[in-house]
Amino acid sequence: MWRVHSELWWLLLIVAVHFFLFCNVFRIVRPRELAWAALFLVNVCAWFVFGRLEWLPVLLTQLPISVLVIAAEIRSPRYHGILAQRWNTELDAYLERRIP
Repeated sequence: MWRVHSELWWLLLIVAVHFFLFCNVFRIVRPRELAWAALFLVNVCAWFVFGRLEWLPVLLTQLPISVLVIAAEIRSPRYHGILAQRWNTELDAYLERRIP
């Protein structure tokens, strides 16, 4: 989007970074990803309606939501993302149930 001189190139960047974090680093489950995406759309639409669709307000509003999603996943007994062996005391039991 930046190459086509769109002023909204930062939207793609925010979504891409969160996709990487949610899918590859913290391994967020799909329902939480979808909830984050829905709240992101509401966030962007709200700033658009208020006439302030800029990267900083959107990011600062979305950041607490992202932190809550990641924290909820880390506290889950099925957490198997980064540092799972340290943070998830039930990791071995989860993996044994998951692998036939």
